[in-house]
Amino acid sequence: MIIIPREDPAVQDLNSYYLKIDKLLEHYQGVLGTGGVYFKSPTSEAVVFFDEDNLLNSFYKDKKVEFKGRAALDKIVETSSVNNFSVSVYYILPERVYFWANLSNAEELYTDLSSEFTDIEGLINKIENEKLTGYIDVILNQDKGGGFLFYYNGEVIGGASAKGGGELDRSAEYRDDLIERSREFGGRFTVKSINLLKITPIAKKETKPTPKPIPRPVSKPAVKVPVRPQKDIKLTLGMLEGLLSLLETVIKANKRIKGDFETLLNKKFVDKVDQYDFLDPFAAEFRYVNGEVIFTGKASQKELVKAIVECAKEIAASQGITNSFSKYLSPWKKRYTDQIMDFNIEI
Repeated sequence: MIIIPREDPAVQDLNSYYLKIDKLLEHYQGVLGTGGVYFKSPTSEAVVFFDEDNLLNSFYKDKKVEFKGRAALDKIVETSSVNNFSVSVYYILPERVYFWANLSNAEELYTDLSSEFTDIEGLINKIENEKLTGYIDVILNQDKGGGFLFYYNGEVIGGASAKGGGELDRSAEYRDDLIERSREFGGRFTVKSINLLKITPIAKKETKPTPKPIPRPVSKPAVKVPVRPQKDIKLTLGMLEGLLSLLETVIKANKRIKGDFETLLNKKFVDKVDQYDFLDPFAAEFRYVNGEVIFTGKASQKELVKAIVECAKEIAASQGITNSFSKYLSPWKKRYTDQIMDFNIEI
């Protein structure tokens, strides 16, 4: 089982028979910056993690053999036209891609702990207090399965069932269920740590040599203007679009609410103009039209997220639909768990 965050696909279900793997990797290094390419066939699976400049790590597994690092990458390239992999590419946050890339390099910290002497919730609290980066591997007795809990600086960033297909479950319910089943059936726990300082890329992005520029006299040194990463703002706007779309769905389904959603939203924006001038409907820096978010302003992503989340919460509260809206938010929270933590969203 190979575990990779799959909430943010850039492309899915390509056939490896028609792909040049090296060109595919190079392309998405440029487009996404950080991410993972997942390969799946009936008899094998593999993954390659990358950042903008390097291939960070790779893992290959079939019924007979397992490879990691450069050997895994070579195996993927060698068999891609034979195995007919289904290939999907996923964006992964820059600060998290190194965690997932080094999952296979994790080192044992505590091994073979028995539930008879170790309470799993106490173990989890210890890991949180020590701000561990790594994971707990839980194997339950009576062939009841088990699972993994992943930690980044002591914070839970997801879990995965031992009998699943490698998909992440970021819900608190998964953690609570694993604790409950561990107490009911008993089991053994292994804690592994990941040292993010020990990252050695398996390959660097190839760059063509460029001619040495001829020096030219300049009157003033050039000033490099920072550019906001487009992929980040695109992801943030997608998150806000999803939030407003869910709120619109709940409001339209409630027949006692008078008025259309866009009117309610624009009225709320007017109320917030003194605090967030980019919400002014007449300036139209932020618009939600036909289920699509458009933003042309210069506000920071943090301020933008704070403003829209406030508006959504206040609209839900004013219409008496906070509870029903919360029920709709589960898939949204699961998909945007990283962003919710990064922006400290409470909703």
